[in-house]
Amino acid sequence: MFFDTHAHLHYGNFDPDREEMIQRAEAAGVSYFLNVGTDLVSTRASLQLAETHANIWAAGGIHPNDAAKAVETDFSALEELMGHPRMVAVGEVGLDFYREHSPLSIQRDVFRRFIDLALRVSKPLVIHCRDAYGAVEEMLKTIQPDGYRGVMHCFSSDQADMQKFLDLGFHISFAGPLSYKKNEGLRAACAACPKDRLLLETDAPFLPPQTVRGQRNESAYMLETAAVMAGLHGLTLSELAGLTTANARQLFGL
Repeated sequence: MFFDTHAHLHYGNFDPDREEMIQRAEAAGVSYFLNVGTDLVSTRASLQLAETHANIWAAGGIHPNDAAKAVETDFSALEELMGHPRMVAVGEVGLDFYREHSPLSIQRDVFRRFIDLALRVSKPLVIHCRDAYGAVEEMLKTIQPDGYRGVMHCFSSDQADMQKFLDLGFHISFAGPLSYKKNEGLRAACAACPKDRLLLETDAPFLPPQTVRGQRNESAYMLETAAVMAGLHGLTLSELAGLTTANARQLFGL
C-alpha cells in the first residue's frame, strides 16, 4: 500500500469527484495521504479532510508564493493548529526564486518563522524549493547546523544538491517529473538516494506523470512514478510500497 506524501486534495477542482478520486487511488494501491495546506485557509481545509478520513493526515504552513499575503494572526493561528493530532508536519514552506510572487526578503522571513516553529513543536518540515536550493540550504544550516526531520518535496535538482539535504537529515520525495523523458539527471539522483530516505508523492492536482501530462493529476497516477522509482532501485512495486510507506510513517510519526 503506497503513501502519497504530498497532495492538495482540498483543491476546488476535486470538488466534483473528491470521494471517487480517493477511491480510485485506494483501488490502485495508494492507501495513505498527506494533504498539504499552503496558507491558513487551505490548512484548515486540509485538517478538515484529515478529520473525516482515517487514512489522510494534514500538514500546514504558508507557501513562499503566498508569503506576502500573510498577516500576523495567520502565524499564531497556524501554530495553534499544530497541536491537533491529525496535523503531522509543518509545510509546505520554503523559497521559490522561479516565480517570485512574493519578494525574496518576505519569503526568507516567513520561511525562517516556520523553521523555528517546526523546531519548537518537534514536527518535520515539508519544504518547497524551486530554483533556490543554495539559499534553502544556507538558511537551514545557519539556523540549526545539526540537522532536521523533514522532506524536500517534489525534488527537482541533481545528485549534488540532493546530498546536501541528505546530510541535513532530510528525506527526498519524487513526483511525476521523475517519469518525464528529459529528466535523466533527476532519475540519476533518485537512483543514488538511500532507500531509507525515499518518498513518493503526486503534488496533485499538479505535475501529472508522463502518460497523463496536461491532465489534472490525482493520487492513483502515482503508480507510474512508483514504477520508474522501482526500476531505478531494482525493487518490485510491492517492495517499493512497503519501503516508502515505512519511510513516511517513520518521518511523520504515524
